[in-house]
Amino acid sequence: MKIIDGKRFKAVVCHHCPLCRHARKKPDSFIGRIIHQRHAEDCPSWQAEQDLYGKE
Repeated sequence: MKIIDGKRFKAVVCHHCPLCRHARKKPDSFIGRIIHQRHAEDCPSWQAEQDLYGKE
């Protein structure tokens, strides 16, 4: 069994979060703007996801 490090775990959580997925697919939507502008600055999972999977 492979142990997942903290950053990868946070990235996986964000990658599968329904709100974050919607924000990545539709950044100009209401939810997308909120997630990208306000949530992204404070969320360690969002930041880890962007580091591992690449920025938009």
